[in-house]
Amino acid sequence: MENQNNNETPSSLVVAHMNGGQTFDLPGIRGRMERLQFASGMVLYRMEYEALDDCHVQVQNSFSEPWIGSAMHLQGHSELSHPNGNTFSLSNDSALLMRVDPSGSRFRLFKGQLIRHVGVASTLAPLLKRFGGELPEKLSLFRDENFGEIQIGQSFSPSSRLRQLGGNLFDHNARGSARMLKLEGIANLFLAEIIELFCDNNFNEDRIIVWEKQALTDITSHIEAYLHDDLSITRLANQAGMTESRLDQLFRQKFNLSCAEYVRNERMTAANRWLETGELSVKDVSEKIGYSHVSNFSRAYRARFGETPARTLRRSSNG
Repeated sequence: MENQNNNETPSSLVVAHMNGGQTFDLPGIRGRMERLQFASGMVLYRMEYEALDDCHVQVQNSFSEPWIGSAMHLQGHSELSHPNGNTFSLSNDSALLMRVDPSGSRFRLFKGQLIRHVGVASTLAPLLKRFGGELPEKLSLFRDENFGEIQIGQSFSPSSRLRQLGGNLFDHNARGSARMLKLEGIANLFLAEIIELFCDNNFNEDRIIVWEKQALTDITSHIEAYLHDDLSITRLANQAGMTESRLDQLFRQKFNLSCAEYVRNERMTAANRWLETGELSVKDVSEKIGYSHVSNFSRAYRARFGETPARTLRRSSNG
């Protein structure tokens, strides 16, 4: 892994802790990563680091045969560029299924971002056996056996289950005497979920009539602008002029999330962004996203990001 700092000058380093793994110190970033390879041929990547400057991190491909991989940020935001120039945004709102044979992919990191990243990959041969000898049709574009030049990436919205599985790879499941057994099981479920999302995503905007498309756009804009307001599905459906079940169906088709899950995600994402700036108190942030009790907000925030809002705020202040 190589680092290229935009300013070409070293920065002070801050430690970001992760269970196990290998510490890395590069100009502009400091963190920990862990690469676990299981007997099945599956590989799990877990990374947690903080960007102290705007910079690029170049990664080297560790595979020498056809493979398929997944990537998602549980926290923070960055951009991943493949050698052919294709660029993907990584966050907790986007998952990526990919195969990039050449080395040279780059992560673009933004100053102040604390990144918690998980990825699961497998060479195609053992994966093919798990599918009974034939991959799903939508995965055929990843199957080219001519290794060396393939650069494929497909991004889409993760499900709440995928986010939960990603979080499980960092919590208490990542410790204990049966650690490797548990991690391999969760990694299998993570890769299965992301492949299933990719293969079974039947969303087609042509199936939605024009006024529903506009209504969905208006509702998502309203949610973003009025996070403090009553954003119950009953109220949103009334505003959109459709039934609750239809509105929920549109959210699931478009975002792989229920309406309530989408609202909760937008609120938590905004809360994390405001806390990382250090400009608002935990109480102020809680009120801005519609929580009347700070304790309820703190529990929801910790469930999402793995730390209390107070800790996020302290880290931003210390930085």
